[in-house]
Amino acid sequence: MSRPSLIASLAYPNAAALPSDGTARVAPADMVEVRLDAVEGEADTAVALCREVAGWGRPLLVTPRSPGEGGMRQWQAGERSALLDALWAEIAPAAVDVELRDSPRLLEWTVANGPAGTEVIASFHDFEGFPGVGWLEVLALEAQAKGADRFKAAVRVADPGEMADLACWTRSRSRSFPLITMAVGAAGSLSRLMNGAFGSGACYAHIEEATAPGQLSVAELAPLLERFYV
Repeated sequence: MSRPSLIASLAYPNAAALPSDGTARVAPADMVEVRLDAVEGEADTAVALCREVAGWGRPLLVTPRSPGEGGMRQWQAGERSALLDALWAEIAPAAVDVELRDSPRLLEWTVANGPAGTEVIASFHDFEGFPGVGWLEVLALEAQAKGADRFKAAVRVADPGEMADLACWTRSRSRSFPLITMAVGAAGSLSRLMNGAFGSGACYAHIEEATAPGQLSVAELAPLLERFYV
């Protein structure tokens, strides 16, 4: 089984709020996600934060999450594209995550204007329930058609049966298009470890406070990944 990448997800208001031992905290991770929607202030605050995190020695994933899918900030029209433009003028992140259905124009703009070599992840989040594999299939095909490099689905499951449905769909679809899938909430925590065995390319963990329901810490998840995958 191929070990999925471990992404350390951060949600801080500015660079001054970052932990002083951040380099050590993200050392077990393969990539660091900066939740731009958690940043308080103008674009220069976000750029300074990303510059500091980039110094921790891990590739960056930047996520200007929409409030419609769990984001922590109410964005003004055009604010997210302006922020990404300002960031890209200084830092070319390894990846950027934009919502497929909640922010279709921003996704199209990102695909067209993102830095060369930056992967575009088209994401979908449902924190209320499991939408079914048929709907996930529609979304994955749509993400591919829009030019995204990968489709990410984070959905709530009610029981192990729904978690198994998500895992089986991941195994089938990931053979033709790169995916990241996870089940959120208490019933889905195990998927953060196991979905890599079914083809999910990454799993997320926090270094201080969870950025999504059911999220484990890097310190908890990293040793489990090492034991589970060979």
